[in-house]
Amino acid sequence: MTYTQWLALSEDERDRVHFNDWNVYQRQGYPIALMAAARLADTCGLEVYDIQIGTYHGGEYLLHMTVKDAECSSLPPLLEQRFEGFRVAWFPLSQMHVTTDAQAPLDGTWREINDDTDAEFTFDTSTTPPTVLGKCISDGEPLMVSRVMGNENTLLFRTTVPSSGYTSDHVFTSVAPNLCRNSLTMTLEWKRI
Repeated sequence: MTYTQWLALSEDERDRVHFNDWNVYQRQGYPIALMAAARLADTCGLEVYDIQIGTYHGGEYLLHMTVKDAECSSLPPLLEQRFEGFRVAWFPLSQMHVTTDAQAPLDGTWREINDDTDAEFTFDTSTTPPTVLGKCISDGEPLMVSRVMGNENTLLFRTTVPSSGYTSDHVFTSVAPNLCRNSLTMTLEWKRI
């Protein structure tokens, strides 16, 4: 089904497809939900910092939209708004640990304070989205960077080491002019013993 075909359906027909034809746990219809989220972000008149497609209990796609805290408080309550066949969940930017009141911008090159980590990051927050470059210090191997979002004070992104496949999610937050904090979530595979 194309998005044009989706829009041509009535609300009742969209609900029938969404709840009866699609298995959202197998991601059926996911591109339709993603297009709806992108269209909502484009037309809502707000600066949307992140878009996600959530899966609600009972097999329903939700449009997760992240906006500034001050704007979020004036938007419809959780799940009360519908947009092109999907319920909407507005989230405040602070929930993603992105703040706008830090000590100094993150622009520049950063290393772990004790040099115990074999990684170095360079940030440029003047671009949209911000530019994040990473490399292994020991051998210069560039890190693959994805899912970048944030502002001059807080950056969220994922890195993958190409040679090992090692993946980490990062939240860098400015603490002082020459100090930042990296909250790190590592993704490791485990085996049964």
